[in-house]
Amino acid sequence: MAIREPVYTSLVPYFYANYAFEANRVRSRVLGRDIDIDLSQFADILHLSSGGVDVYSFDLHDFEYPDGESALTASTLIHGDNNPGLVRNEGVNKFTLTAQVLAKIIFYNIIPKSGEYSNARGPVPLIIYCLLRGIKINFPRLIATHMASDQIRMSGRSLTYGMLIIDLLRGLGFDLSSESPSDPSINLDSVLLKRMEAQSRRHALEQPPVLPADAPGSSSAPGSSSAPGTSSAPGPVLPPDFQAMISSEIRSQIQEHQSWIEQRDAAFRAEMDARF
Repeated sequence: MAIREPVYTSLVPYFYANYAFEANRVRSRVLGRDIDIDLSQFADILHLSSGGVDVYSFDLHDFEYPDGESALTASTLIHGDNNPGLVRNEGVNKFTLTAQVLAKIIFYNIIPKSGEYSNARGPVPLIIYCLLRGIKINFPRLIATHMASDQIRMSGRSLTYGMLIIDLLRGLGFDLSSESPSDPSINLDSVLLKRMEAQSRRHALEQPPVLPADAPGSSSAPGSSSAPGTSSAPGPVLPPDFQAMISSEIRSQIQEHQSWIEQRDAAFRAEMDARF
């Protein structure tokens, strides 16, 4: 993802001052020209798919889960722990390494925030769950809705999506030649990702125990550790739209951890079946 690009910071406040997202239409006014496009055109300009579930107005408790899933199983996937008390946890430090990496990507790129990054509130845990489960998210709707939220307009908050807004204006044919661009103060590619890489080295991955080859319900395939009575579900696959937004280094860390998540999830399902 090319992050270090010129931003016309003088135009961003005007875009937000006139911005509205209603009835699946993105509206604003910049440089004396009205913007009125539907969500699909907004998605096309940003090279994103307009399909997928709406997650912005939901959390782990009111989301419509696939069969057999619930807020507890979602929390278990995010935390690597089936403690029901963690369902309402917002502390990122209690997430698995994979979920922590995804939370930082969300904080910096998908739902940008300023200030502290230690708590994942609102739809963030649900977004992490969907990414880990391979559930397609409607990112254009997520972004357009967040742009219209009161969080963006709070006093003292930095205006977000600056580069995205400029890309949108360019895609709509705006002439920006008379505007003075500025470069972002932080190169996220080289600074942020190195910080996350350093953090990942400090957290050694916990290796789950491997069942003996003759254990009931175990597979004869090498490395298999499916619990009795459970089927081997495919590991979570990151949506293509999201894969394009993250670096290959972070993507490899996520994929490396997916097999461990699958084994923990299978063990939890087996325990729930035994209890109920």
